[in-house]
Amino acid sequence: MKSGSIKGRKPLWIAIIAIVAWLGISSVAGPTFGKLSTVQENDNSGFLPDNAESTKTAKVTVKFADSANDQLPTLLLFLGDMDVAKLGAINQYLATLSNKKVPGTEIALSEYILPGSVLAAFPSQDGKAALANIPLNSKVATDNIDDKPALPQIIKFIRSDLATNFDSKGLTTNVTGFGGILADLFGAFGSIDSSLLLTTLAVVSIILIIVYRSPFLWILPLFSAVTALSLAGTIIYYLAKANVIDLNGQSQGILSVLVLGAATDYALLLISRYREELHHHVSRYESMKIALRGVLEPIVASGSTVIAGLLVLLLSDLSSNRGLGPVGAIGIASSMITVLTFLPALLVVFGRWIFWPKVPRFDDVNEQLTGFWSKVGTGVERHPKR
Repeated sequence: MKSGSIKGRKPLWIAIIAIVAWLGISSVAGPTFGKLSTVQENDNSGFLPDNAESTKTAKVTVKFADSANDQLPTLLLFLGDMDVAKLGAINQYLATLSNKKVPGTEIALSEYILPGSVLAAFPSQDGKAALANIPLNSKVATDNIDDKPALPQIIKFIRSDLATNFDSKGLTTNVTGFGGILADLFGAFGSIDSSLLLTTLAVVSIILIIVYRSPFLWILPLFSAVTALSLAGTIIYYLAKANVIDLNGQSQGILSVLVLGAATDYALLLISRYREELHHHVSRYESMKIALRGVLEPIVASGSTVIAGLLVLLLSDLSSNRGLGPVGAIGIASSMITVLTFLPALLVVFGRWIFWPKVPRFDDVNEQLTGFWSKVGTGVERHPKR
């Protein structure tokens, strides 16, 4: 058995300073990660090769587009028996629609409707429906309101307002067209990102609880992984905002799974080695120093290999894949940095009790030679043919 060679409170203060620094980074990175979806580009051309005929057609079409009338047609559909009174009520509503404000803001819908547009409804020949077009300015697809995409908020408000005004008149209302469809796609991608992240966190939490069999220890590697994700998201946000890299809903979803998985994997290696060293050293600082020395090369080698593999995607014909390469590489790099700096500081500050109920004591016991799996290994070694 070895006594600790690191004495004094200097290592503890270093760990505390590291934690405070990381918490400061997280306080900035967390909110920025929440805005990551606002810099996504989910154009269909991004998921097709540059030499695809549909991609070439889209590029040629832009040349013939009239930028002064760049609009996003949004259709309002009214279903029900139409008469003069109902059609008049619809047109009266449309005349005031531009002046309505998005809930919770002072922004009027007129800011997103092409100037000079006349909003009017036209009845169907059989008198069973009416249709109106709201020519939204295409900038609504890229603008934000309170750091959230503007289009879904506007479409949601119009749908709610239509239901409030026309349900009582016996008319069923729908919002469709390019504006309605695109707003639904925004919502779908947003919910997918949130659901995927929450599901990944739940699965990783369960795995960590089973592996460590501790009600407390699993929190630290998971917290470190979430911190790594927020750091990666912040870096990617500013790079995507500056058009240095491309980000889409697919890449953001993969980023969450990749970072949480990689950071947890690296954390398992570090904590296993640290726990082993706690049996051989009375000082937890000395134990962590030796554990870090032992896992630094494997983690850096593993992470560097993954980063190199991801960057090969830059050679892909698909811009979505080319964007995934640097996005994933940033995620892996953030995972390595966080696990090698933030997690060790957390483990050192919390001490041995964080492993409760199976606290590693200073007893020079090799845990690899005890326990259920050790007995299984010994049995296989004695009778390898069974």
